[in-house]
Amino acid sequence: MLNTAEAATVVDSKAIANERQGTNWLSYGRTYSESRYSPLHAIRAGNVRELGLAWSVDLPGQRTLAATPLAVDGVLYFSGSNGKPFAIDAGTGRELWEFDPDYAHHSPRQLRANQDVHRGVAFWLGKVYVGLSDGRLVALDASSGQLIWSVQTFDDPSARKNISGAPRVFNGKVIIGHGGADLGTRGYVTAYDANTGKQLWRFYTVPGDPSKGFEDAAMAMAAKTWSGQWWHWGGGGAVWDSITYDPELNRVYLGVGNGEPMSAAIRSPGHGDNLFLSSIVALDADTGKYVWHYQVNPREAWDFDATEQMILADVKIHGQVRKVLMQAPKNGFFYVIDRLSGHLLTAEKYSKVTWARRIDPQTGRPVEVPNSRGEQGPIDIFPGSGAHNWQPMSFNPETGLVYIPTLQNGMRVGPPLNDDAGLKNFENPHRQYFWLGGVYALQAPKVYEASASLLAWDPVAQQKRWEVHYTDSIWNGGTLTTAGNLVFQGTGRGEFLAYNATSGQRLWSFNTGLGITAAPITYEVDGTQYVSVLVGYGANGASVDYGWRYGEQPRRLLTFALGRREQLPATNPPRFTVNAVDDAALVIDTKAAQQGAEIYNSTCSFCHGEFRSAIAPDLRESRIALTWPAFRAVLREGSLAANGMPKYDDLTEDDMRAVYMYVREQARKALHARSQKP
Repeated sequence: MLNTAEAATVVDSKAIANERQGTNWLSYGRTYSESRYSPLHAIRAGNVRELGLAWSVDLPGQRTLAATPLAVDGVLYFSGSNGKPFAIDAGTGRELWEFDPDYAHHSPRQLRANQDVHRGVAFWLGKVYVGLSDGRLVALDASSGQLIWSVQTFDDPSARKNISGAPRVFNGKVIIGHGGADLGTRGYVTAYDANTGKQLWRFYTVPGDPSKGFEDAAMAMAAKTWSGQWWHWGGGGAVWDSITYDPELNRVYLGVGNGEPMSAAIRSPGHGDNLFLSSIVALDADTGKYVWHYQVNPREAWDFDATEQMILADVKIHGQVRKVLMQAPKNGFFYVIDRLSGHLLTAEKYSKVTWARRIDPQTGRPVEVPNSRGEQGPIDIFPGSGAHNWQPMSFNPETGLVYIPTLQNGMRVGPPLNDDAGLKNFENPHRQYFWLGGVYALQAPKVYEASASLLAWDPVAQQKRWEVHYTDSIWNGGTLTTAGNLVFQGTGRGEFLAYNATSGQRLWSFNTGLGITAAPITYEVDGTQYVSVLVGYGANGASVDYGWRYGEQPRRLLTFALGRREQLPATNPPRFTVNAVDDAALVIDTKAAQQGAEIYNSTCSFCHGEFRSAIAPDLRESRIALTWPAFRAVLREGSLAANGMPKYDDLTEDDMRAVYMYVREQARKALHARSQKP
């Protein structure tokens, strides 16, 4: 087995792009194609029932684990909550190092901008790269975890931005985007020198204030599709997840996010497509110059971003082999795009879609149904929060199928509220880190019976080949497919599953004791094939209550191999009861509690949810939140910033007291409700 230093001589751009044996998992999607397909086949459909736990590692202090690990010559590298990186021996599970981002000293306020979810790291010539939640891009020595260099990627370190996506690295460059389109920001991606951290180029995804001039011709072109004073709101367009490098064409493809405010009528009054929102944008990898774009949703208004994974492949379309880019974005259509030109080849519905009838093959634009944006009154449409979100899909070239983790639900869209209070709320410094309240275009969604599935989709025929429905698990993990004719996926209920890639037959399962949102990987060490997955249900799934509670179920890295039979350490079962605490002597100020509810719901609920959450404590149960001095210290002084709790020293004394009263009121109500049960 090569050590890390020796690996640096073979893990180069060519190896990442063409790593045939599958021994390593060198990039976020294994290779630059982002297909998440492994040629390993020791574990296969005929023997996967013999798969068992080889080892597990508990990761104390972690909350959400959503990353795809990298496997580099016997070492696993991955990120945990808010981007904290780890290195683990891939054969034994022994921890080699971890790097402390030290958020308590660097950015205790900036923790508000992220729900601690983070999707991964990058590797290049003996270095591990990670974009930390507060905007720092750091390069670490792969063998020791020691810091080599660090650069702040945010133009304003206090901006409403965050990093939750994995960097990509190629040809001596490392590229990273950021999140924050829902918070009022302007999107961009930046490329840095992988050895020094020097900025090489930056590409903005939406135009800025015209009076200050445009950065390049692409921004001048895009500005013609905007109107009003869009720059006041930031515009959105964050590249918070998917970035794909194409070594054949030396291009980078960006998956661009939604606009902000969500309502295009407020964001950019009048008409115009609002480029490059909800678009796939191709750039020259050396210079960052614009090459082409394809806009998935012109004049985006539903949070149908195009940040979902993009897979590169050569497939036969209409009898001709084409170099294509494939994407299943939130809007419910599966797109196959010619990646040389950016022209649409085919697009069909892969899920229930009611906001549009079809995609016009000539123009590439959706044919929207009347009132799809709710201008004439509320309308219920599908999909709701996205037919496919960030959890990665995979493509198996042997079966010719793409395996998509889908979600089916609806939402109610209505006229933008556009009330003075909502507009002023955007300027309110206390509402630092949440959507734009009253100017958010989506009204309270109608209650639908949400469902989820693992969908096997034929991208050439644009047809479903098979589908496994999950009736009790909505928010699930990404997929992995292998030459062993297998598809692996974890569920929010905590099942880790293997299916026959051709038929969809369920072949194997393992109860992990906690929900899974991450995607698994497979790799080989000393002739043994392993399958690894991070288990840490948390952010983004808090709205679906499976009984996972903050700090009660250990966050873990699990690794499996044929013939192994290790026992998973004991795990607390799901809990649905509320163990509220109260000070009966405290007199609750109901007027203050009402004010506190507004602050809580616009700020605190981002992580604490409707109190129940897997990533933050139920404050009704918290003894820290029981007494005013302790509660105040957490907010004012940031006493728990090292644990991921942001500092809120910009709240007034009255605001903090109001939130405290609201928490105490809700705890007392929970106790009363429990006492009334027989």
